[in-house]
Amino acid sequence: MSEVEVQFLGCGDAMGSGGRFHTCISLSSEACRVLIDCGASAMMAIRRFGVDPNEVDAIVLSHLHGDHFAGIPFFMLDARHVSKRAKPLTIAGPPGVKKRVEAAMELLYPGSVNANESFPLGFLELEAGRSATVAEVEVLPFEVSHPSGAPSYALRLSCEDRVVAFSGDTEWTESLVDAARQADLFICECSHFEPRAPYHLDYRELVRRKDRLECRRLILTHLGADMLERLDSVDMECAEDGMSLKL
Repeated sequence: MSEVEVQFLGCGDAMGSGGRFHTCISLSSEACRVLIDCGASAMMAIRRFGVDPNEVDAIVLSHLHGDHFAGIPFFMLDARHVSKRAKPLTIAGPPGVKKRVEAAMELLYPGSVNANESFPLGFLELEAGRSATVAEVEVLPFEVSHPSGAPSYALRLSCEDRVVAFSGDTEWTESLVDAARQADLFICECSHFEPRAPYHLDYRELVRRKDRLECRRLILTHLGADMLERLDSVDMECAEDGMSLKL
């Protein structure tokens, strides 16, 4: 089995706290490269950290909020006019993903949905509790608690013989236990240090629940301003933009 690399291209919250890019995580092996989420600033992060967009085989979306999927219109613009993409691209996400992505594209660049593509583009709707193969990666979604106009998911991705789980955005829900169980890496949002906003996790909650996650490694992401101000008090590993690790 080949090595699996995880790179945090963006690990910020919706407000870009600390100057961090929106959520975008690269999962790659010899077989493929998949982006987990593609937030509004994702193309800047892709360029900043030297990822070739043409190496991306698929984009897998946890939910349909702008800081997690609104980079796709810019990815498509680059594919057509800069990278001159030729190979297929799959965009997988919750039910309604095609409609929401195309609406965003049309809003930002009218006429772009009907532009002739130089590459095959496909959409795949993910269903909670049902695994799907996306560009050689097995993806198992778990529904979580985060209203976004469509179901929001935690994702469990199996690449080669490694498992990477991602909470997406959510308040505590028991499905996180199933998503994280025995994962080689669990990437978990932690927007706040203390309880502050509904539908998001906070550090105090994770301290109480950590032992239930049963993952081999836990990294916190989607850090808000109050989390960044109190990192010295955090006894868990936290992501940084550009951070890369191998599994």
